[in-house]
Amino acid sequence: MKRYDIAVIGGGASGLAAAISAKRTDRNLSVAVIERLPKVGKKILATGNGRCNLSNNYVSTETYTGTCRTLLSSTQNFSVPEFFYSLGVICEADSTGRIYPRCHSAASVLDALRLECTKLGVEVICDTEVCSIDRKNISGHLTLFVKGSDEGISAKKMILAGGGMSQSALGSNGSILDICRGLAIETKPLFPVLVPLRTDPKLVKPLKGQRADANAMFFTHGKCVQHERGEVQFTDGLVSGICVFDLSYLYNLYSSESEIRLDLLPDISGTAVAELLRSIKTMRAETSSEDFLSGIFTRTLGAYIIKRALKSPPEKTADIDESMITKIASTIKMLAFPILGTAGFERSQLTGGGIAAEELYDTFELKKIKGLYACGELLDIYGRCGGFNLDFAFSSGAIAGRNAALDTKHH
Repeated sequence: MKRYDIAVIGGGASGLAAAISAKRTDRNLSVAVIERLPKVGKKILATGNGRCNLSNNYVSTETYTGTCRTLLSSTQNFSVPEFFYSLGVICEADSTGRIYPRCHSAASVLDALRLECTKLGVEVICDTEVCSIDRKNISGHLTLFVKGSDEGISAKKMILAGGGMSQSALGSNGSILDICRGLAIETKPLFPVLVPLRTDPKLVKPLKGQRADANAMFFTHGKCVQHERGEVQFTDGLVSGICVFDLSYLYNLYSSESEIRLDLLPDISGTAVAELLRSIKTMRAETSSEDFLSGIFTRTLGAYIIKRALKSPPEKTADIDESMITKIASTIKMLAFPILGTAGFERSQLTGGGIAAEELYDTFELKKIKGLYACGELLDIYGRCGGFNLDFAFSSGAIAGRNAALDTKHH
């Protein structure tokens, strides 16, 4: 049986940060990272469209949801950009506060993490899937068992950093949370967040490939719960885009009778939109009604709006009467799509739910099992798009790693 001072389960963002932080805290400790895939950090490579949006200038409790928001007080003094500077990675923020490596390369971020692990002597064990953890803590060690092998791995401290259920091909598959439930650790139900929303395929089929700036509003039972401004994208049976991703968690709370309504001219009042349409009618009286809104929107989106508003539109713009202008203006300001579900875990960027806050000390150690820590996406916390979730992964991992090392050193 292999023995270590600290074993980190999961070689993603939080796991690598935990291993580095633990080893930096005490170089004499033996630290290992156990990863299910052939290589660590595969999910990191996919973040920020390959550019790795690793933090944000505006991290605050308001940008997160979930019971583990209470643990943000433990990470507030940890700076992710400073951590990466210590690894040789220079970061910069864009105009919205999103922080990227200056080279805009996720591969460079992963290389820096790997190089530091090698430098510090962290042992990385890949192609190894944990199937169970023995909590008996025999001789001061916890023991984990590997799938397909009778050989175990024991450690004085273990850090769970195995992620949730989103994009299992990139590393995490929810198996660590299954192990947690087997250890009587309370977990909140899992659901996909930062994910496209499913709608009536017939409604979005004519818009496939279209994009539009809009104020996206999440309505349930006729009431607006939250709205987000941004670019909306339309694909097969899906409404997508960052603003939709930031609203998607609401489907878990309000699944029945919910819809996305789009204000396609959010900077113009409904009255002003109607007046604009009257002016354009005069300009384009002899054109096809399908071209009525071209210039305000793409021709495809403009023609779609006309058909949604009027069902059977007249052939010529000149024949659009005042009642039709009112309907078109109303559709522009409130284009509705029923929400039938989400695109699921495989299309989601993050997993909602996970280990509940009441199961953890502010050190990220689990209250029920001494020496066992948890961090990152395993916890019941999820943030907006824009680097907030990677920030929490790195910072929670680093704090868990440091505390595990300090506790090992003192005992």
